[in-house]
Amino acid sequence: MTPNGKTAKIPHPIWSYGLVFSQFALIALLTYLSFPWSLDYWVLVIQSAAIFLGLWALKSMHLGHFNIIPDPMPEIDLVTTGPYRFIRHPMYASILYFFAPVAISENRAAIWVPFLLLALTLILKLSYEEALLKRKLQDYALYQEKTCRLLPYLF
Repeated sequence: MTPNGKTAKIPHPIWSYGLVFSQFALIALLTYLSFPWSLDYWVLVIQSAAIFLGLWALKSMHLGHFNIIPDPMPEIDLVTTGPYRFIRHPMYASILYFFAPVAISENRAAIWVPFLLLALTLILKLSYEEALLKRKLQDYALYQEKTCRLLPYLF
């Protein structure tokens, strides 16, 4: 909703909701296929760090500004605090960091294929989101120059 009470128009609703649907379908599939979940110490440590990163990102963003679709909300401020100082998409990163050790630990095509499809989906989603953010926020291009997308100092 915009401040005047109207619903904001989503430029490409099929693309936006399709990416979200794909993301959650692949997360559900990975969760199902990896059951029973690994109790390997190193997997749990990395997954705990991924959960912490996701929660830290939510706290830094403030829940009222959180949007599940990649389209920016009508009233948006650029967040550059918390994990956003280091990477532009810590919530997407936390999802990948959570499932990467599962794929490595399981080392089965049945896990790797949905994990790689999830990574591709999130990269498409963040690319689309960044294009919209560049149009909406003046400082976003400068922010892109100073930070990486998902892995600090690498990507």
